[in-house]
Amino acid sequence: MNKIILDLRNHIHEDFEWKKDGFILGLLGILIFFNYYLNIETDFLAKLDSWSYLLYFIILYPSVYYLATFIKSGKKVFTKEFLAVSGTYVLALSVSSGFIFYREFTESIPIYEQYFLRNILSNFQGVFWIFIPLTIIYFISERKHLPNFYGLSIKRYNFKPYLLLILLMLPLIIAAVFLPGFLDTYPTLKVWKYESVFGLSRAQMAAIYEFFYLSDFIRVETLFRGALIIGVARFLGKDSIMIMAALYCVLHFNKPLGETISSIFGGYLLGTIAYYQKTIVGGCIVHAGIAGLMELIAAIAWSI
Repeated sequence: MNKIILDLRNHIHEDFEWKKDGFILGLLGILIFFNYYLNIETDFLAKLDSWSYLLYFIILYPSVYYLATFIKSGKKVFTKEFLAVSGTYVLALSVSSGFIFYREFTESIPIYEQYFLRNILSNFQGVFWIFIPLTIIYFISERKHLPNFYGLSIKRYNFKPYLLLILLMLPLIIAAVFLPGFLDTYPTLKVWKYESVFGLSRAQMAAIYEFFYLSDFIRVETLFRGALIIGVARFLGKDSIMIMAALYCVLHFNKPLGETISSIFGGYLLGTIAYYQKTIVGGCIVHAGIAGLMELIAAIAWSI
């Protein structure tokens, strides 16, 4: 834990630039305001067809990422190699977030089965859209630059600091129950509101869903802290942390406002850990652990 605190303190002291980073944070503030003030998720995105929905994310994510890159690192980093590598990562994220064609394939089944299957597929599809492109580019060009697959290594790993971080977050998660929108969002699948499907009990439905939901955070960490920190560090250096945090914030635009704002700081912290320790295992543990606690505490709150 001491090393994490030291790395974070040193990084902020040496790398944080009020002009550049403040400008990025200001732009995020504007995007956050319009996203929630205009109810983009419910009043705009929900009405788009599958192709338009995909196009929205293909435009949004690269725009945010490369604008933040230009502000933080300048135009000198925009080499062909950087654009090819980072472009693969950002495009994979865009497709993973914007691909909803599976909904059309489930329209013929009963509504409760349809809803359950869509929730499973929305989490599982990341295996296809994220891990396959990352594996291809890793073996084609990145293997010679990285000691392992984007920081996914548990060799000589100390798990204790990350378990402590999860415990430190527990009071904040409990407090979040009382914030507007939290219980509307969590747990992300409220099985008690739906009929049992595919011969499963509600407990089995919840267990299956939570497995896919929580394991999906490995995909998130591999892309954001693995590819967009460890993978592009040779191009962007420490700048990759703030740039990634900006994109990570936009990823949370479908979450409650408080979670979106806190994702900037959470992404910055996890990005700092990944950059200095060259591993994302701790981030996977913290991310999935906090998400699991949010699901559990919200479920308890609903039952009271």
